[in-house]
Amino acid sequence: MSELTEDALRVPGPAGTYAFDPRTALGWKDIGLDGLGCFLRSVESVLLHAGYDAGQVARGLSRPLDLVRRGEWYGPESDYPACRLRWVDEEQGADAWPVIERTLADGRPVVLMYDGFHWPGDPYEGAHHYHHHMVLAHRLDADGLHLLDTDAPADEGYARRLPVTDGLVAACSRYALVDHIAPPARGRGALELAEDVIAASVRPLAEDLAELRAFHRDVWSGARLPLLAAKGLDVMVLGDIQPQLFLLGHALDGSGDTRVQTVADALLAAARRAQKLGLLVMGLHRYQAEGVYSLAHEEVRVLTDRLEELLAALCACADTAVPHAEGDGSRLVRRLRGETAWCFGEGRPLPETPFA
Repeated sequence: MSELTEDALRVPGPAGTYAFDPRTALGWKDIGLDGLGCFLRSVESVLLHAGYDAGQVARGLSRPLDLVRRGEWYGPESDYPACRLRWVDEEQGADAWPVIERTLADGRPVVLMYDGFHWPGDPYEGAHHYHHHMVLAHRLDADGLHLLDTDAPADEGYARRLPVTDGLVAACSRYALVDHIAPPARGRGALELAEDVIAASVRPLAEDLAELRAFHRDVWSGARLPLLAAKGLDVMVLGDIQPQLFLLGHALDGSGDTRVQTVADALLAAARRAQKLGLLVMGLHRYQAEGVYSLAHEEVRVLTDRLEELLAALCACADTAVPHAEGDGSRLVRRLRGETAWCFGEGRPLPETPFA
């Protein structure tokens, strides 16, 4: 990991310099979910504010691939070469608010994964305690809480300002603080990054591919998904799988090495398929009809085809044979259920799903 400094974010920049700006953001063409989810768009804004450019953001957030993440932490991956974030999950927003208030007063931003039950104007306000979206809080003043939000109107700069009410405070029970950030000048170049991540990605990707194949072939038939399982699937695809491929693809792009460029092209092609799958599942939530999910099921197969091509490119670049790996889909299902519970579980066991 790059050398980190604890003080890099303690000196606030000029007021209003945090922004979601597609002109400077990485690969943002149409929507905030172009390559990155709401969490990583928030992290990207923090890094851009700290002096990173888009290429440095890509390299600073890239690590060896781990698409179906190992381990039992089901929130966003938050330990990167460029920065480290620390998640806090309080039972009550009132317990979290003093820290949030002090952090903002200190000139440091806070990523809020708010509780939609309490959040003003959320689709689930008053209905469900879903933590389904993240925003970047970057200032608190007499006018209210200043936020960047990928769901805010583009013509308003993807920005919101909300008055501080009891409901807003209650919603802020889950948040992430940026504990460390590395100076951008110390970031890795594309070829140095390739040495760090390409060979290290081969075995994990082979194992993840085996999981995806088994999930498509043996676990999920393409039948209708319960609503929460469908929501969890798009969170996993758009929040985990797509960003890793997208970031590493951009980080290696333009390296000048032909084999590394082939890897970069394969990463970006797979990222586009992952985005299509995630957005398709997101769009299918409203239908919840038998037969509709067969479209998404087919996209899982196409995504595995793109990942097979990526694995071959990685192995060629690393001068190694394609490894044999087996999987039964159980690790992917565990990941899916864990992420679903973290975002939509409301502190209760999930309802039955079609997965073991």
